[in-house]
Amino acid sequence: MMNKKAIVLYGGQFNPIHTAHLLVANEVYHQLKPDKFYFLPSYMAPLKTHDDYLDAKYRIKMIQLAIEELGFGEICQIELERKGQSYTYETLKDIVNNEKDADIYFIIGTDQYKQLDKWYKIEKLKQLITFVIVNRDVNYQEVDESMISVNIPRMDISSSLIRNRVKNKQPINILVPRSIHDYIREEGFYEN
Repeated sequence: MMNKKAIVLYGGQFNPIHTAHLLVANEVYHQLKPDKFYFLPSYMAPLKTHDDYLDAKYRIKMIQLAIEELGFGEICQIELERKGQSYTYETLKDIVNNEKDADIYFIIGTDQYKQLDKWYKIEKLKQLITFVIVNRDVNYQEVDESMISVNIPRMDISSSLIRNRVKNKQPINILVPRSIHDYIREEGFYEN
């Protein structure tokens, strides 16, 4: 019997994508060794505020630059094409239906893991996919046995930190890859 292919999805606003995102992607990719790895930028995440919202086309460009940096990955634009507020359950149900011959893995951080009970149709979602939990704000995260825990070096970088540093004219090099740094500076993103 043929093994199912493995597809990893890494969702987020990626506003902007930064070094900690790349670290997570790299660690999960090399530990799980999936057949496909997709970045899944959200149009609008239900549990997030949207103060410094940057249009999807610019976020996609930054993700493309990050993919070049990583040497793997593709962009899945299903949530962007849907527009409006998007629930992970609806998105992943569509992906599972389109990828019947695949096991789907979905990366979240401990911050989201702790909020899973607030997620739309979470019990049905757990039946569709396998969550991959990365330790975002703790050194190690115990997870449900149906989930995978991937331990990554702690890196306290967030997109909001980067946006604030740009706004306050502070350096962001090292926090984002050089190509993304240059793109943010050239376009004047997050300056006011």
